[in-house]
Amino acid sequence: MKMFPRVSTTGLLGCLVLAALVATDGLAGQADEGSAGSGGFYLGLAFPLGQLSATMQKSVDNTAPNTLVPEPRRGQVFEDEASGDALSYGIGLVAGYRMPFSGGAYFLDAAVDVESRGGTVEAQFPGVGISPKRKQLGESWPDRWNLDPATSYGMTLRLGGSPGGLRSRGISLHVLVGVRFAGAQFTNHFDGCFTTEPCDPAQFQSGQEDRDMDFTVWKSGIGLGKALSERVALRVEASYSVYAREEWTTEFEDVVVTVRSSMKASEAGLVLGLLLRP
Repeated sequence: MKMFPRVSTTGLLGCLVLAALVATDGLAGQADEGSAGSGGFYLGLAFPLGQLSATMQKSVDNTAPNTLVPEPRRGQVFEDEASGDALSYGIGLVAGYRMPFSGGAYFLDAAVDVESRGGTVEAQFPGVGISPKRKQLGESWPDRWNLDPATSYGMTLRLGGSPGGLRSRGISLHVLVGVRFAGAQFTNHFDGCFTTEPCDPAQFQSGQEDRDMDFTVWKSGIGLGKALSERVALRVEASYSVYAREEWTTEFEDVVVTVRSSMKASEAGLVLGLLLRP
């Protein structure tokens, strides 16, 4: 199983903010007081980086009166759970509109974006059952699964401003909330016994199940903007996203076994954006 390093979101945010300030300090003179709070349409690129975590739960139900699962597994429900995480990354396109108020000291920003994401979450169930390998009919087999994020799109609202002396340096702070619709490819790799008679390991059958998933994602966070000129700005954001739970049921009608599954996920991450006002 692949191992991925954990991302320290706080540390990365500090490094990116420091890099933005240092790299743009020489350009600060080009950004007048109006550029930090200037409004209008803008386009941009976004570079997300984060730690994506996912947990899958599985329930193998052998309680149907006509199930073909033999004793002692007949009539039992086996619950199982497996979690994994991975470094996620991507690139996106952003289009938005910023509306300043209070003389340009504060702003309300609305944007839409589309992102292409990479990074694979992998995990394996421990397996729950009575047999030594937990791979007989009716048990929760020690399946291996992976979740691959794909294209996502969403809308984000930002409320911020440039308090104190930040405006003269072309710097603004903001909070954000948003909703996203994220696609992902789920693959489950299984190996076990499909017959009512006990199987030897050599009789186990292997295969995989593929499923397209569509998550609704709720996002919140904080950010910092730095004007490089009257038309170009840099934006750094730290956020936390919660993925709505996906649930599905698989019926094995030939042996009368019901498997109920669910997937939930979350992500802590950073986004570095480069914005251009026409």
